[in-house]
Amino acid sequence: MSTQENLLRIGELAKEAGVSVTTVKFYVKEGLIRPACKTGRNMAYYDRACINAIGVIRKLQRERYYPLSVIKRLMASAPVEQVELELLDAIHKVDLPNPDERLPLSEAARRTGLTARQIARLTESGALVPAREGRKKFYGADDLGVMALAKRRLDAGIPFEQTVRSFSIYENALREAVRSEVDDFASGALMSGSVTAEGGTRMIRVSDETLDGFIALRRKALNREYGSRRLEDLGRFEAALARALPRMEGALRAMGRERDAEACASVCAGGPAEDERLSEAAAHFWGFARAGGDIARALAESVRARDYFVALAPAGACATALACLKAAWLLLAPAVLGCEKDGRTALEALPEAPAAALRAMLNDKEPSQMQI
Repeated sequence: MSTQENLLRIGELAKEAGVSVTTVKFYVKEGLIRPACKTGRNMAYYDRACINAIGVIRKLQRERYYPLSVIKRLMASAPVEQVELELLDAIHKVDLPNPDERLPLSEAARRTGLTARQIARLTESGALVPAREGRKKFYGADDLGVMALAKRRLDAGIPFEQTVRSFSIYENALREAVRSEVDDFASGALMSGSVTAEGGTRMIRVSDETLDGFIALRRKALNREYGSRRLEDLGRFEAALARALPRMEGALRAMGRERDAEACASVCAGGPAEDERLSEAAAHFWGFARAGGDIARALAESVRARDYFVALAPAGACATALACLKAAWLLLAPAVLGCEKDGRTALEALPEAPAAALRAMLNDKEPSQMQI
């Protein structure tokens, strides 16, 4: 009887274990299973015990979400006591919904309604962390949950790239926060000589639950705080525009540009203008302020006005007045609108007197205004 009679070739092992040959090769490369003997450079035979080993590896990956480095250590050590496994379960957060669910890219896309490219973008950003088996990626319960959140935002009209940026902001901040907190918790709470595996398990689970609650509560509070600040910016913006127009009006009168000065005065007063282009510019200039308490409308009007003034090419009888409106609006706009660069360009196109008046105002260090 040859020594290979009760052994399996790699293809036979893969078939009986219910995995691909690529997966077996990956496990061999990672040192999770080893051939019983090699008869050539590209030929090896495996003991039938490897079938069970592969089943254990996949169970620990799919049901307990252990990384391969931990699985390798567990399989190389003596049998693990149940309480120790519970401690590892607490560390690796195995009590997740649908732990067996791991989907390839095509099925994840079909299930969640996202495109393969959108899933790839979320993966590139770090918001999704698929498991790898050979060259294939499989998305687990956490990943599917993130995809569902992204789809919900998309259905609500939030641009997908905005979601990628938002998720990335939190991913980066949370990664650093969790790393620091885990290191601190391990050195502070778990390093006590009196802590048992069972006690450590309880501490980790309670720590997770309380920190999740803390993060949710603080995020709501901070959203209120910073959201209120952004709304206050609109009020300061309106006041700043009301101060800027008379200054530029005075500068234009000093230059002898009476028509342009009167145009600025009419816009400041909110009255009708004879020039059609000036009337259109005035409507955009104060559009967000006329939204009253309708916050959504005020924000939408701000975006429309920004796009209007960025594209505006002052011309006609009131060209200088239009240029003044453009420069003032773009320069004084809240930073969140992202038009400072366009404002600086518009400022450079103004005659010296109104430009100087606007610079002087901005350099007064008035609340929420930038320095030129």
